[in-house]
Amino acid sequence: MEQEKEQLIKRVEKLRTKVESNPRSGPMLEVARELRQQRDREQSLSSQKQEQRNNVNYVQNRTSRLKQQIESMRRSASQLTPEVMIRKLDESVRTNSYLVNQKLRNDVKAKKAVCEDLERVAGEAGLSQADLKKLQEKIREVNNEASRLTEKKMMSGGESPEDKLSMFRQQAAIVVRKKESTAEKLAELRSDLQTLEADVVEKRGTLGVTGGGEILRDDDLKRYANKLRSKNATYKKLRQDFTNLEEETRTLQYTEEQLQGRLNYVKQNLATIEAKKGVSGFVDTQDKLEEVSAKKADLDEMKGKTLDNISEMVRALTLKVNEKRAALQPKIREVRPLREKHQKVAAEFTEKKSAFEKTTAGYESNRAKSEAEVTRRSVPAGCQGHVLQARSMRAECSAEESRLFYLHSMKEILSLQQRRIQDEVKLYTSSNNQDKKRSMREEYNRRISEQDALSKTLREQQKDVREKHQSSQDQVRLWRDVQRLMQMKMSFSNHKVAVEPKATKTNAGNQQRMVFDEDD
Repeated sequence: MEQEKEQLIKRVEKLRTKVESNPRSGPMLEVARELRQQRDREQSLSSQKQEQRNNVNYVQNRTSRLKQQIESMRRSASQLTPEVMIRKLDESVRTNSYLVNQKLRNDVKAKKAVCEDLERVAGEAGLSQADLKKLQEKIREVNNEASRLTEKKMMSGGESPEDKLSMFRQQAAIVVRKKESTAEKLAELRSDLQTLEADVVEKRGTLGVTGGGEILRDDDLKRYANKLRSKNATYKKLRQDFTNLEEETRTLQYTEEQLQGRLNYVKQNLATIEAKKGVSGFVDTQDKLEEVSAKKADLDEMKGKTLDNISEMVRALTLKVNEKRAALQPKIREVRPLREKHQKVAAEFTEKKSAFEKTTAGYESNRAKSEAEVTRRSVPAGCQGHVLQARSMRAECSAEESRLFYLHSMKEILSLQQRRIQDEVKLYTSSNNQDKKRSMREEYNRRISEQDALSKTLREQQKDVREKHQSSQDQVRLWRDVQRLMQMKMSFSNHKVAVEPKATKTNAGNQQRMVFDEDD
């Protein structure tokens, strides 16, 4: 074991030095890793392909079997005429009638007779040994009497009419016995069939509860066995690969332990050298600086990715804006003449409005003058009511005119809204996708989906920021520690530079002493 261990260590060292000496070791290891991944993927794809082939064969065989069943059912249906069905139904009716009217009735009578005998026996007193002997003697006498009668009948030469019918009676009795035995066999077979059907239903229910599939037949069972054999072979191969990987892992772990021990030894030596030179902790500080630099590089990479994502988002938004602008160009071209027409109509409306206001102002001034003149003059007592009535009617007329203008405007607005609703319904019910895209419903749905996507992106960014907040704070704290450390080193270096001119070194034998001036 020790020799094998040393050989493995030497082999690992040789391979490590060989790999490290190669300048392209990193890309080659990456290519080897990709090759292994691709081989694993190829094996998985081949196993999937074999499984799909087995499934295809299973489906094809099942399809052929179902086709054969359908063909046999069609042949049986073609041979099944109404006369045959009626004949089968008649036979079934006769069988069931015999079972109900004769077989079951005889069975009931026999059971009743047995019950009566049992009740009679249970009701009688217990028989003694002498009673049993008397019964046996009586049975023996009856048997002897029957034997004598039989012999007497056989010795008699003449045949009576009853003897001529005995053969037919025997045949009828044989037929009855055959019918009874056949009926008993049929009842037994029916009971067995019901039991088996109940067992099948129970087994299917159990399979359904336990998650089992369909009961396999012979061909399906053979295919399933072949599939299990292929899976077993694949399992053995994968198990062998797993064993090899475990051995390789153990070797690598041992190598890692050896290298870790060497690294610890080197660190101890390095710490001793640093203590001798007066720069203790230099390597640790350098490692921390490298770690902080690596984290800073990761942070810069993340920031770069974030900037790339923002640039991609800006690019996507620019493309969407351009698409919307291109989609709105036809509408803008349609709106331009309408806008010009609106401006013309607005100018005409303003002109007409100013003319109307001037006319109204003149009318109101004339009316006010007339009212003032009427008021100034003395109005007869009988005409004051007519004057008040005219004023109220004039106010009512003005109010009705205002209401008429308001209702007319509301009617125009409602008619415009009705036309917009009709256009929207036509666009939505149209079979053309371009017309549907122009509808307000599709537009609002697009806006809603865009806002949902934007909110989802913002939530993901918020989640990312929350997850990386602690690490960012740690990085900031580390950078501050590094900054303080560098400031302390700079202050120490400045102090050392300031002190060195005032110090001299003296050698006494093999010793070095630093002597400061007394001024300090």
